[in-house]
Amino acid sequence: SKEIADLAFNVSKHLGYSDEKCKKMRIAGLLHDIGKVAIPSKILDKNGPLTKEEFSIIKSHVYYTSMILSKIDGINDITEWASSHHEKLNGTGYPRKLSSKDLSEESRIMAVCDIYQALTEDRPYRKGLSKDKAFAIMDDMASSNLICNKSLSYLKEAL
Repeated sequence: SKEIADLAFNVSKHLGYSDEKCKKMRIAGLLHDIGKVAIPSKILDKNGPLTKEEFSIIKSHVYYTSMILSKIDGINDITEWASSHHEKLNGTGYPRKLSSKDLSEESRIMAVCDIYQALTEDRPYRKGLSKDKAFAIMDDMASSNLICNKSLSYLKEAL
């Protein structure tokens, strides 16, 4: 989460967001996966492919992120940005199946930061991809209306 927080902060700074908003984006990045506390370790730490049921359980972490953060007064924006990082512009994401009209720029930025980090970091089951390979995959995702091309451009510029 620290890496995603740093990416979100750097993109926000690059866009000229206020210092307060940049800090909120960092906090959203730090908290975006807090819902994983509700996911059994044997699924989170599994060294291999997940079953459909296990993947469904993993996907619920975003719902739990929203539930946990919504209990804190005064951080509705952070809650929204943190809990929308798996939504897709075409409405096929999760947990709420939001579409482009429902996703703020900040939520879109959080999503591209999360995907970039997931692709480039080492995982127990694979080596992280190069920046170029990650961006090639993400360019295809943007072409397929899954992620925001403008937010992807912001990430590339910030890096």
